[in-house]
Amino acid sequence: MMLRLRLGCLLAAALSLPLPVLADPPTAKPPPAERDAADLPGPACRPAHRALIEDARRLALSRLEEAIRLVREEPDHPHLRRWFGDGSRRAVRLTLELTAERLAAPEGFEIHCNDPQSCQGSRFAYAQPGALVIGLCPSYFRARTEGTDSRWGILIHEASHLAANTRDHAYRPEGALALAKAEGMRAVENADSYEYFVETLPR
Repeated sequence: MMLRLRLGCLLAAALSLPLPVLADPPTAKPPPAERDAADLPGPACRPAHRALIEDARRLALSRLEEAIRLVREEPDHPHLRRWFGDGSRRAVRLTLELTAERLAAPEGFEIHCNDPQSCQGSRFAYAQPGALVIGLCPSYFRARTEGTDSRWGILIHEASHLAANTRDHAYRPEGALALAKAEGMRAVENADSYEYFVETLPR
C-alpha cells in the first residue's frame, strides 16, 4: 500500500513538471552560396571578372617581355626550335610584339565574359578579330595561374588572333609540338604555339 502511494506521488510530481519547449521548424532559406567569377552570367563583365582579367593581363605582358627578349637575343635557342621549328624568327618576334602592344592597350578591344551563346561546353575563350572582341568563358575563370592553359596564357592566345591574325592550325601542347616539327611556317601562324612558347619559357 505504501509503495503504491509513493508511486502515485512520483507520477503526480512528474506530470506537474513543465514540458520542454520545442523550437519552431526553420522557415527562412539559408543564404545563397557565394558565387565566383566562373558562375556570374554575362556577357557583361562584372568586377569579379575584371579583377582576374587585369591580373592575367599584367602577367601576360611581363612574360611576353621575357619572350621577346629571348627571340631578340638568342634566335637559335632550343626553346624557339621546340615550338616553331625552322619558322621565321622575325615573324615570331613580330607576332609577340604585336600581341604585347594589343594587351598593353585594353581600351582598344572589348572583352565579353561568360556569354552563354558563345561559351559552349568546356571552351576557354574565343576571339572575334573583325569586331575586336575577346570572349572569356567559365572555364577560363576556373583556369590556373601557372603552367599551360593558364589564364594569362589563354589571354596571349586570344590577343594574338586580334593583333597578328594568328590561326588555329593545331591545339594543345602535343599538337603544337608536332606542328613545329612538321611545318615550321604554320607553327609561326599558330596561336597555341605562342601561348605554350611563353608559358613554358625557361626561367
